[in-house]
Amino acid sequence: MGHVNKKLGIALISMLLFIIGVSSLLTHSLSPYKQARAETIELAQRRADLAKAEDFYWYNGDETFFTVTGTNKDGSSIVVIVQQDGGAIEVFNQDEIVTEHEVVVATNNRENPKKVLEARIGVQNDQPVWEVSFQLENDQTGYSYFSLTSGEWLQTIKNI
Repeated sequence: MGHVNKKLGIALISMLLFIIGVSSLLTHSLSPYKQARAETIELAQRRADLAKAEDFYWYNGDETFFTVTGTNKDGSSIVVIVQQDGGAIEVFNQDEIVTEHEVVVATNNRENPKKVLEARIGVQNDQPVWEVSFQLENDQTGYSYFSLTSGEWLQTIKNI
């Protein structure tokens, strides 16, 4: 019986070490995201009066932009877009922009995708946009771009 308990103990320790290794790897792989989120929130608190952060978006287009949504000290909903290079900031009140729900519905109506994957805020051609990624029936990916402020459809790129 002692031999079986020893093997079981070794197996449990090995499994525990494996789990610790995997969780450590996951923590390291997520750290750039966590760092970008924390830095964006800190900048938005200092320069855009952000009091409470909610959603965070990481957008890679021609340039990289980080966006945080939340409320300011007055309790008004705001959207803060920060350019990664240079730190330029744009701030919008929630009532100045179209919602994520609106652009997801517009993408469903326009593209009839198999599945909408995600929506994120960024800047494309110097214009604040919603980028909505979706999966087509052939399992290819597409992206639809809408003006952040008007909701106007700008372009769709398919079969990526």
